[in-house]
Amino acid sequence: MAIVNGNVIGNLSEKLGNLSARTVDGRTVLAARPSSFNASQEPAVMEVRQKFSVTAKFASAVLALASLVSIWKKVKNIAGSVFNEVFQNNFSHSATDKPTENNILVPEGFPLQIAIAAVAADKVTATIPILNTASVFGADEVNLSANALVCYHNPANAEDEPYKIISLSKEVAAHNFAQTYDLEIELNATQKNIAAKYQHSILYVCVVTKTADGKVVQNSSTFTKIN
Repeated sequence: MAIVNGNVIGNLSEKLGNLSARTVDGRTVLAARPSSFNASQEPAVMEVRQKFSVTAKFASAVLALASLVSIWKKVKNIAGSVFNEVFQNNFSHSATDKPTENNILVPEGFPLQIAIAAVAADKVTATIPILNTASVFGADEVNLSANALVCYHNPANAEDEPYKIISLSKEVAAHNFAQTYDLEIELNATQKNIAAKYQHSILYVCVVTKTADGKVVQNSSTFTKIN
């Protein structure tokens, strides 16, 4: 294995001949690939492999949201990388065919009890409750970041992938923590196309408080709803 510091060859995550490349914390790691490999077909091994794939996709979707990355970076004794930390905290919650309602966006946080939430064909909506009864917020916590994942599953066409995950976020300036907030996040064209192919979904929501200059202060727990 070789580690390349800097970006002489850019950030890679591909196969290069008999080498595999991945980028970890800004460093490119090159490793030799075996000349041949026969994957075990034992049921227990296949189950782990399938859960590994599901969890990796879920972790990648979480890390597509900058506010959530900032939260995970604050975790003590982080396991080598932010991706590893998210992965390790979600592996036991994943099923072999898709994420479940037990997967999490963030470590523990203040309670987020959403009474009304929906995943529509073109948007995600949720009524964010009064938050100052769930936690104590400092004078510097003035903005709110709403972050969501939607895992679409049960495709109408059997030829489509078993599930797809999209990442969504919305920044709310000068949020009033003493009032409810009607969150609405529009899907883009690509996301609408994905939504149209599936019959069911799992919605994951987390809110994050921020200072006026965008520094993350604290976060809620993960709210989940099966649709």
